[in-house]
Amino acid sequence: MSPRSDLCGSTSIEMISSYWQSRTSYVPRLSRDELDGRTLIPGKGGTLQVELVVTARANGLLVYTLNPTLDALISELEKQHPVIVLINRGYSWYPLWHYAPVTGYDSKNQTILMHFSDQPNEALPIETFAALWKRSDNWGVVLLPPGHLPASASAKTFLRSAYEFEKMGMRDDAIIAYKSALRRWPKDIDILFALANAYYHAHRLSDAEQSYRKLLSSEPAHPLALNNLADLLCRTGRSKEALRVLDKAVTDNIKMQSIIKATRKEIAEGCTPLRKNQ
Repeated sequence: MSPRSDLCGSTSIEMISSYWQSRTSYVPRLSRDELDGRTLIPGKGGTLQVELVVTARANGLLVYTLNPTLDALISELEKQHPVIVLINRGYSWYPLWHYAPVTGYDSKNQTILMHFSDQPNEALPIETFAALWKRSDNWGVVLLPPGHLPASASAKTFLRSAYEFEKMGMRDDAIIAYKSALRRWPKDIDILFALANAYYHAHRLSDAEQSYRKLLSSEPAHPLALNNLADLLCRTGRSKEALRVLDKAVTDNIKMQSIIKATRKEIAEGCTPLRKNQ
């Protein structure tokens, strides 16, 4: 047994981090000791999925939960996106859970290449892999630098993955992820709104204003975009224009009405100026 068998979660993150570091400008944020300390739960002798996900994100990688199908897995491997899967190497009555990086797919020989035990790129018959993977309900995650998108991504699921960066205070990474998403889904209003808000909270006010206006050119009645643009205008000394914009924000949603009312009150009382980040 490997001396790091209880640390397969952190080892998997480290291996995929090294992979991306060798191919892109990505630089890991955490050392091996930090990866170990964040993932290992001594009382359980291993790592829960939530610890693996949060630690990978803290290491500067976007975490996208894979659609639980072989087709989704293979689509990532064909784009040279390694995937961490959870497999049971034991029995249903005596499980031996193990995180393993899956690194490739050999269509000719119908094998999956993965770090199954102590050797990288071991070839496992796809039927054997599928049986092992099914025991974890086909759980897997794609780890990518923020500027890269999963091959199998949907806009809505990717947006949630990127927003997790913001929740962790990693706003610059979130902005990179949102911008990369817009290259694939240029007309997605939710992604554009998230990008505009991220710019705003980062005090990148010119970028935020441009993004809000771009969104409103496609969806002029978007109440929250109108509200947030009005707030930005007020905080940059344009109160009259802010009120004109806010007058267009009409909605039946009670919660949104409350937000718009609070913004109108703040404009009337004079907004606290925001300093632009250069």
